[in-house]
Amino acid sequence: MQTTNTQTPPPPQSIDEIKSKSFHSSELDILGCKHYARNCKIKAACCGRIYVCRLCHADDPVNFKHEINRHATKEVLCMFCQTLQPVSKQCINNDCNKEFARYFCDVCKFYDDSPIKKIYHCDKCGICRVGSRDDYIHCDRCNGCLNKSGFNSHKCIENKFSNCPICMEDLFSSREPSTPFECGHMIHSSCYNDFIKSGSFKCPICKMHWKHTDNIIKRSKMPEMYSGSTVSILCNDCQEKCVDQPFHFIGTKCTSCGSYNTTITSKNIIVDETKDSSFTIVEDAEEDEAEEDEDDVVEGEGEDHEEVIEDNNNNNNN
Repeated sequence: MQTTNTQTPPPPQSIDEIKSKSFHSSELDILGCKHYARNCKIKAACCGRIYVCRLCHADDPVNFKHEINRHATKEVLCMFCQTLQPVSKQCINNDCNKEFARYFCDVCKFYDDSPIKKIYHCDKCGICRVGSRDDYIHCDRCNGCLNKSGFNSHKCIENKFSNCPICMEDLFSSREPSTPFECGHMIHSSCYNDFIKSGSFKCPICKMHWKHTDNIIKRSKMPEMYSGSTVSILCNDCQEKCVDQPFHFIGTKCTSCGSYNTTITSKNIIVDETKDSSFTIVEDAEEDEAEEDEDDVVEGEGEDHEEVIEDNNNNNNN
């Protein structure tokens, strides 16, 4: 006999839960929630339930199996007169006419009544960002908005605002500020502060990638005919110069920071045509050796790494 798995629907919201006022600051009589100040609630298009904001929807345990689509919101509930109505900036009830928030985005269906926060909508990001539109430029390759002051010098990385390498939460839509490593990879500012306090300061994304490169080079022996060949390099990450490093077709590692993001500045290539010229890249191995990178830990003396502050190279999401 075939059985069908059915998911028990969440209990319906009570009238009081739906229509009661919620406060961003009860002391100052500011309506909203712990996330935002606003005078309305949204009706989630996905489940039909009423919440002050999308983050309140995410915090409700009954919604753990789905996320709200902020752009799909069609209706809001005025917290002054409890009128359910189409999304707009102002209550359509003529007896109420209250403005829902100082900032309103008809694309994101986003409301924020903060009197001091600057917010703008980025068409390319598809969401609203904290900050002034005049201060930020969208980078198509990085797929995010960057401060104009550092835009010309920033390191472009494809979809750099993916997941934080420490907490693994999405950086692109995160409300938490983020900061770049020297290599250009991004990390939450709070995660970065915890990271350097633990004695580590190398980018964990680069560390994983370069360790894999280490193993490939270790398995892919250079042809004997090039034995003794060396190159000098400039590291594009730490700007250090390394002289007379062993020449390898795959790449040359910076002896200072361990990066393979290097440029050859001079060559001393020795070719002995009487020796074997065969070369094979051995990409796969059953197991890569587990090696600890002692350079990742600062023990005792070393450069102090200051905590980052919220004025970073990119801006966060609402």
